[in-house]
Amino acid sequence: MLPLTVQSRLLVLVALLIAGQTILLTSKLSQESVGSPSFRVGAAPTNPHDIGLVLPDGTVTFTPEEFRAGRHDKYVNLPNVPVDPRRDDAVQQLVEEPVPPPTETLLHQAPPPPGSNAILGLASYPTFMAGWRRLVGSLRTNGYDGHIIVGVNPAIPQEEREYLDKMGVTYYAIHLANCSAAILDGASDTNNAVRAKCSRGLEDLKLEWGRFEMARRWLQACDTCTGWSMVIDTRDIFFQRDPFASLGNPSTAPHELMFVEEVASYTNTLPEAPHRAVNIGESVRYTYHVNPCYGRENIRAYELVDRPMLCSGTVIGTRGGVHRFLTVLVDEFRSNNRKGPECRSPSTTDQWTMNHLYYRGRFGFYDRTKTLPWGTGPVLTVGKPCVNSQLERNGNSQTDMMVFDETTGLILNPHEREGSLARVAPALHQWDRCHKWIYPWFKRHLDLYRSVGRTEDEPAVAWVKRR
Repeated sequence: MLPLTVQSRLLVLVALLIAGQTILLTSKLSQESVGSPSFRVGAAPTNPHDIGLVLPDGTVTFTPEEFRAGRHDKYVNLPNVPVDPRRDDAVQQLVEEPVPPPTETLLHQAPPPPGSNAILGLASYPTFMAGWRRLVGSLRTNGYDGHIIVGVNPAIPQEEREYLDKMGVTYYAIHLANCSAAILDGASDTNNAVRAKCSRGLEDLKLEWGRFEMARRWLQACDTCTGWSMVIDTRDIFFQRDPFASLGNPSTAPHELMFVEEVASYTNTLPEAPHRAVNIGESVRYTYHVNPCYGRENIRAYELVDRPMLCSGTVIGTRGGVHRFLTVLVDEFRSNNRKGPECRSPSTTDQWTMNHLYYRGRFGFYDRTKTLPWGTGPVLTVGKPCVNSQLERNGNSQTDMMVFDETTGLILNPHEREGSLARVAPALHQWDRCHKWIYPWFKRHLDLYRSVGRTEDEPAVAWVKRR
């Protein structure tokens, strides 16, 4: 029999061996159950790119690896702050406040269309006939039968009015006005009209910001706009399909508000060329526009180093979701105007403010809000993919990130599967960055936005004809 001291030493060694094996097994199970040590609930990120991906409550906020693996339904891009019921309550109080009627002059009320969806935007250019045909014509030609509500120049040419009337468009006259002195105090000068002027009745918001309040009021004034809605830039968007066809029934949709992502590192179809994508946390333009107003310590761009930039020119949702988006955004614009020049337009612009609000959870209701990865869904934003910043000459109008259908020549969503309702990209946004190849493409696809050569010969949509 071994002496007691020897037995004690052996027992200690066995206990240490068992404890070591237990630790190894626990570590292995923890990694296998989550998929990556970086995503362990409660674990401090060891990779700088993982900062902000796991919240203190264990919520995983960003899963680009799921998208890369083709599991698009598992992909999430949530705000990088925890859910706060008090924030949801504050947002709910805002959206329940009465919405004033439009201050703009209603020039034409289109007859009720068959569809209940709505597209809203500002297009108050002195002349815009070619733009109307590409914008409105492509919607109607490709089967969109819902509302189109726009703001136009008060002196809109008669031929444009006649075309919009035939296409079943409701339009308001936007009368320019000097902005109130309070929002001009200390603001830098600019030649950009939308950042220098206001509209009559909304003198407290530059046009760049005021257009969102216009859309909010127009949507509220449209009793039959009860389906999907999209707030758009009007100058540089074109439609190949009905943009809402792939979204299903809005009354049963799991998400009521959807932001469109621009191309990011994990959606970049040219991974060997990382400069062809843009991540918001690495964007100098983002920090330049938001840090002076909100403070670097509140922006924390390092937490967004791999996150996608969201586009303010195409925001989609149900009637309630878009109302929530517009209400929170406009409330922030007015709040910023009260702060000081560093928070006012043109120092702080719409897109950067919207991105800051989203990633700080300010739109609330995480479970009802999502972002749509580039190359999927209703909108394909082609601005950044058409530009190669590393080319000394002819850096714009690139086609190496574009995917064209071999039979029809239509532009495809690169990350949508064959047979998807969104495989042909329903909407192309920021196409003006692609002007060298897209104007010839328009000429080859005239049937996408007109049925006859002369504008005056274009037939009216069916529900206008019947009146």
